[in-house]
Amino acid sequence: MLLTAKIAIAFLTILPVRLPAELPADGLRRSAGFFPLAGWLIGGFLAGCAWVFMWGGLPPLVSAVLLVACGAWLTRGLHLDGLADLLDGLGGGQTPERRLAIMKDSATGAFGVIGLVLLLGLKVVCLASLLANGGQYLFFVLLAAPVAARWGMATLASGVQYPREVGTGHAFVGKVGLAELALGGLLLTPLIWWHWSAGLIILGAAMLPALWLRFKASKALGGVTGDVLGASCELGEVCGWLAAVVMLTV
Repeated sequence: MLLTAKIAIAFLTILPVRLPAELPADGLRRSAGFFPLAGWLIGGFLAGCAWVFMWGGLPPLVSAVLLVACGAWLTRGLHLDGLADLLDGLGGGQTPERRLAIMKDSATGAFGVIGLVLLLGLKVVCLASLLANGGQYLFFVLLAAPVAARWGMATLASGVQYPREVGTGHAFVGKVGLAELALGGLLLTPLIWWHWSAGLIILGAAMLPALWLRFKASKALGGVTGDVLGASCELGEVCGWLAAVVMLTV
């Protein structure tokens, strides 16, 4: 169990985790249960950075930009790259085969750039609003959205097919089972215990992109790829923060 937790952390962050030279064949699949754990680490890092920025007296907008940069650094921009590739594929291809080929291309096209700009801008605006008005719930929200989004990514990898014959996602997508989902769900319980109503709302909002992409990717691509999972994570995170902003205004 400790090894699979390390795999999840190494896969989703840049944190220095020592792994054996040869990983178990089912190691990546089993690590899905610990995706929310990686979310706790990422959210905790962002909450700590936010505290430092507030202690330093930085304006909310400046702090928000720095938080988005910190989050991208901690995750290697992996999921942002996945979102850009997915948008390029969906926007530039007319068949599943053509869309997959576009997504495989390392170049980022217009659809990917526009999507990244909009996503990052929305993250900055949401975080700036939370920093200015979040009050006692600020650190809870900073933690909750990354945790919930990574849980959504794990659920998306369950019960679907991988549309390519080879690829990193081949050993993972469609192979996540009930045991991994149950473990991931258990790691969500501190959110509900901390603040059950806000936790459920943020969790529900963060799950929406995963639910949408389950059907959209199956129809447009013939299945779910690693890029789709990354897009689900980024969209889920920003939806969680957006839901928190809406809660503050009602």
